[in-house]
Amino acid sequence: MPCDDRCNTGIPELDKMLLGGIPRGRTVLVEGPPGTGKTTLAAHFLVAGILHNKNPEPGIFVCLDENPLDLIDEASAFGWNLQKYMDLNQLIIVDAFSGRLGIRPTLPFAVPVGKFDIKTVMDRIEEAQRSIHATRLVIDPISALLDELEGKERREAVLTVAALLSRLSLTTLLNSEMDAAGVGVERYAAHGFIRLAYNELGEKVRRQLRIVKMRETMHSMDIIPYVITGKGIELKV
Repeated sequence: MPCDDRCNTGIPELDKMLLGGIPRGRTVLVEGPPGTGKTTLAAHFLVAGILHNKNPEPGIFVCLDENPLDLIDEASAFGWNLQKYMDLNQLIIVDAFSGRLGIRPTLPFAVPVGKFDIKTVMDRIEEAQRSIHATRLVIDPISALLDELEGKERREAVLTVAALLSRLSLTTLLNSEMDAAGVGVERYAAHGFIRLAYNELGEKVRRQLRIVKMRETMHSMDIIPYVITGKGIELKV
């Protein structure tokens, strides 16, 4: 697959493992326990698109389990000015967090109080894409959209979301907790699957990453240690 048909992640070592990046227009599940850097990896991905030298790619970040203002503050620690990108219409943060908790949202693209469901969230994503012609999307976490669903109903919801994202031609990262119930459905529906984990070696704990699957591309299957620094995620290849 030519490089133009891939989206770089903003993490050079990961892009090399993917032979150039994530296949454009595809959906990738990023799974791991709390503290492994799923949100950081997602922010890397969106910022890399916005800062793309030849053809900037606007992005959408859907916050489901975190206040968007906290996300903006946390990103600034890595040197990423999300508010600036929002002001330049290069990024939209969809606030699906406040309305879900019964708090009146302040951002223009938000899920209203009392109207939290998959359809409303997906409608906001589609509106956001039309507004800034976004090509990249993060949903963090996808499990928050599916908490009340089980079995066949959950599977159908996942496939519906995947089909809509494909129709919109959005290259998407879906973040998920490793132990989330029913997460196997998301793994099956996604084109790619990246696992973040902890590895305990004696008294030391280190983070590690593995690309479990990525359709349409050959990729490394190595388990790679990584650290989270002031610049974000750095793989120790």
